[in-house]
Amino acid sequence: MNSRLVSLASFLGLVLVLAGSRTAGAGPIGGREVLDSDTRAAFELAGRGCGTVDAPAGEITAALAQARAIRERFGVVGPAGGTIDVAFHNIVNGAEGYISDQTFAEQIRVMNQRYEGSGFRFRLKSIDRTDRYPWFKMLPGTGAEKQCKMALAVDPAHTLNVYTCSPGHSLLGWAYFPFSFPEDYFLHGVVIHYGSLPEGVIPNYDLGLTLVHETGHYLGLFHTFQGGCVPPGDYVEDTPFEASPAFGCPIGRNTCPQEGDDPIHNYMDYTYDACYSEFTPLQIERMQSLVPAYRPSLLHRDELARSNPKQDAGALAGAPASGSIEFGGAFPNPFAGEAQLRYSLPTRQHVSLSVYNVAGQRVASLVDREEEAGEHIVKFAPRGLAAGMYFTVLRTPGQVISRSAVFIP
Repeated sequence: MNSRLVSLASFLGLVLVLAGSRTAGAGPIGGREVLDSDTRAAFELAGRGCGTVDAPAGEITAALAQARAIRERFGVVGPAGGTIDVAFHNIVNGAEGYISDQTFAEQIRVMNQRYEGSGFRFRLKSIDRTDRYPWFKMLPGTGAEKQCKMALAVDPAHTLNVYTCSPGHSLLGWAYFPFSFPEDYFLHGVVIHYGSLPEGVIPNYDLGLTLVHETGHYLGLFHTFQGGCVPPGDYVEDTPFEASPAFGCPIGRNTCPQEGDDPIHNYMDYTYDACYSEFTPLQIERMQSLVPAYRPSLLHRDELARSNPKQDAGALAGAPASGSIEFGGAFPNPFAGEAQLRYSLPTRQHVSLSVYNVAGQRVASLVDREEEAGEHIVKFAPRGLAAGMYFTVLRTPGQVISRSAVFIP
């Protein structure tokens, strides 16, 4: 992954654009600045620019196979959706790039409107602001991105971190897939151009839908045009094949011999915000499959249970009928040598704590007994195991909680 990020950063450095993308008339009034004519022309010429790097076919196939194996082995290891906390990091250059609290709140409203029916909801957790020019102009895979996220990221395993800045090179944003890093790695999150928020300054991309697009990547979706006309395309069967990105809103565009016009209204294409209107049912299923497998700590299951009062709480992994079981997974994570697994029980009950590899094979049984209420700590030393990703799985009656753990030599 790191080599692809470096390659992307190098490529972006060679791209010839009408650039700089410095704005004029910046001020602390939300998305009310006016782009200078050169920057406006650059965005109009380039269209939607997303810096998310397509994952290699082998990596995608492995990720999808792992998600299937986990669901087959454990059943549902997390709810089909849930509430996601969002931490906004407003990177500014003086007054340039300032976003008001009201605009961030409106962005959350847009997210919930556009993800309605997906099972995912979004909740504003925090807003912070940092005035630092190198971070304001960060690009994917650069030292500036790493320094910014290492300094500002808020609990990436449990929080969607969104960074607003002015990347340049006509980029509107980028994200990393759930399987790109361990779930608590600081690079996770979404970066978007501050001018793409609701009532922003970038013509045709000012309705707040860039964050919808990039969050789709964050939750496991690929561009609709990935793979072009060659199967499996974007690995989702109900998005028509598409030879290349669609720009503007070209109704009736059809670039592949397979059945169906290009999915120009799909949030994962490159069309104008005003043209966006849908995720497909199988895209939603893909997100609901990959998130529990690779971001098992992200979703707030209590919120989901309250939003579905008729659903049996015992059917939702991690949603106990009474009390609250807490399981944070491995600490530290990634870990070398030995990790601690902490969990807390509200009542005396039978507990099973095991470790599985990515193929769904149990490699360690740490606990299998009745335990008293309270906090418990178990040590895990993966002697004889290869470095890589594992899953720590806590089972109690009617409940399964899974947390990823990365063992490094």
